Amino acid sequence: MHGDPMNKAISKLESNRQKGKHQVDDQRANILDAAEKLFLQQGLENTKMVDIAAQAGITKVTLYRYFPNRDVIALEIHVRMMNKIVALVDSGDQDISLKGTKKLACSMIRNFDELRDAYRYMGMFDSLYLDLTPGMALPQWTKSQLIAFTWSGVTLDEAMREDPQGNRLIMIMSTVIWFLEKLALRGELTWSDQAIPLEEHLKSFEEMIMGYIDQLLRIQDLKEVRST
Repeated sequence: MHGDPMNKAISKLESNRQKGKHQVDDQRANILDAAEKLFLQQGLENTKMVDIAAQAGITKVTLYRYFPNRDVIALEIHVRMMNKIVALVDSGDQDISLKGTKKLACSMIRNFDELRDAYRYMGMFDSLYLDLTPGMALPQWTKSQLIAFTWSGVTLDEAMREDPQGNRLIMIMSTVIWFLEKLALRGELTWSDQAIPLEEHLKSFEEMIMGYIDQLLRIQDLKEVRST
């Protein structure tokens, strides 16, 4: 018994649509892989669209069908790097609190070696796209895109609205990310004593951040006791 010709036609169209979608997704991933490699090798400012097309094995015309410019590609790679950090350090059970922030910050610092490229890229990205005059269109657009990024199931805006310590938590995480970015960008050397090994820099920084959060936790506990 033959099937309905219309159903067969619909099934074939759906199959072709899915195949086309997979091809588009694969090509996008290929382009982002090529761009990420070049960005890390030669820097964002030294990488042009023609370089990305060549690395990806496609023409410039094909590249522009997927991405309008290097800025959009750079932002997508930035989100990619943030997702790598989240995948490694965020178990999904962190809450928006001082204790959750302490656990997250500690994990980010202790996994520095595995995430060095991610931190290094984010440092390059920030210096090119965020460390500009705040009123300029590019940094404003970039910040609007990044603020929508979800961390532990919430965005930055939600974190600041849902927790009275929200602004302080964002400050702590921004400080941790900034330090790790600079450490990754400068290799084994930081602005302080160059004879101190990388592990000592990380250990000292972790102690400082954990000590500060512990102080805030003691103050928070004291306030809760007084309110009861």
